[in-house]
Amino acid sequence: MRQFPCILLITLAVAACTAPPREDTAARPAPPAAAAAVAPAPGAEAWRVTAAQLEIRVFRDGPMQKLGHDHLITSAGLAGEIQLREPLAESRFALRVPLDSLVVDDEAARNRAGGEFAAPVPDRDREATRRNMLGERLLDAARQGDMLMTAESITGANGRYEARVRVSLAGLEHVLVAPFTLTLAGGRLVAHADLHLTHADLGLEPFAVALGALRVRDDFEVGLTVEARPVT
Repeated sequence: MRQFPCILLITLAVAACTAPPREDTAARPAPPAAAAAVAPAPGAEAWRVTAAQLEIRVFRDGPMQKLGHDHLITSAGLAGEIQLREPLAESRFALRVPLDSLVVDDEAARNRAGGEFAAPVPDRDREATRRNMLGERLLDAARQGDMLMTAESITGANGRYEARVRVSLAGLEHVLVAPFTLTLAGGRLVAHADLHLTHADLGLEPFAVALGALRVRDDFEVGLTVEARPVT
């Protein structure tokens, strides 16, 4: 990457973050104290998440996009519980992602992803991106340290389902529709979702600099795999 003035490097790092600035933090509601518990039901079986992998792919856009990076945000820190019921569409879940578990542009993860993510990202750009991503104008980790995801309803059958999920992040809440697959065998549950979202789905606006010549692309991709086992 060519050498640019320091202020431009900082600006590019901000532009490449996973989310754009929100409204004044003073106007945000207080975040929930904790994830809503999954409502118990007669015959429900409690399962606990034992392993998970979250991957978020954020893309650069605009005429000056070659000055920025496509970013790969990952986390293995997701935790939560599932109340498994019959039929399976009556099940519910509550998941929590600690924001401090988010990793920006892990080298091994980028190598696995390949394609536009194959090129390495300098340490200073990764660190600046993560710092701005967790700051008060973006994910605001100091105000609400976890992203919370709670299933409001689930439909489907035969391993293919769709959940209405309430997402709480930085004191804001939005409901998303998330298709996912599920396998259940040998005391092990595996669920996987691939989502194609836009910033508007979370009430966001793509960040831009230089009159939009360098900006975050409006759409981004989310992959989530969760494994769970019965609580004993």
